[in-house]
Amino acid sequence: MDPQGYITPHEVRQALKQIYRSDAEINLQDSLLESLSDELKPIDEKGRWKPGPLLILTLVLLCALLGVFVYFSIGGRR
Repeated sequence: MDPQGYITPHEVRQALKQIYRSDAEINLQDSLLESLSDELKPIDEKGRWKPGPLLILTLVLLCALLGVFVYFSIGGRR
């Protein structure tokens, strides 16, 4: 702090960095995990991340579409 009691710009920057570092909406990884996690219980009893049902459904549909594509592109020619 300045001898006159004023806060320096460096101290303000450090305080803002500390505040924004803890905000989940600022951190892209945290906000992405929060949006893909289960809304009711994002962390299970063992402390692990629990994916949401929409994410699981999307992954299953993608795997099914990939399987159909592979079957008709490689397996269909035989």
